[in-house]
Amino acid sequence: MSSDESMTSINLISEPAGRRESQSGEPAKRKFVGIKFNCCRIYVRIYVNQEGTAYEGHCPKCFKPVKLKIGTGGTSSRFFEAY
Repeated sequence: MSSDESMTSINLISEPAGRRESQSGEPAKRKFVGIKFNCCRIYVRIYVNQEGTAYEGHCPKCFKPVKLKIGTGGTSSRFFEAY
């Protein structure tokens, strides 16, 4: 057996979700909205879910969930407050 036959090459590097490159070779930009969680006075970004139907996230301190549905007749606002 030659040395070429005994070696197997495996690529163990993969891009995390949301870090994929666009067709232009630049990192793809993830859609987000800003949320101020008044419960803990913290501002964070929340991102579109995998289905593309809503922005979903939670307060990083108390884990209070928030979900903003995406649909027609919505708003163009990019910043919100959660109580």
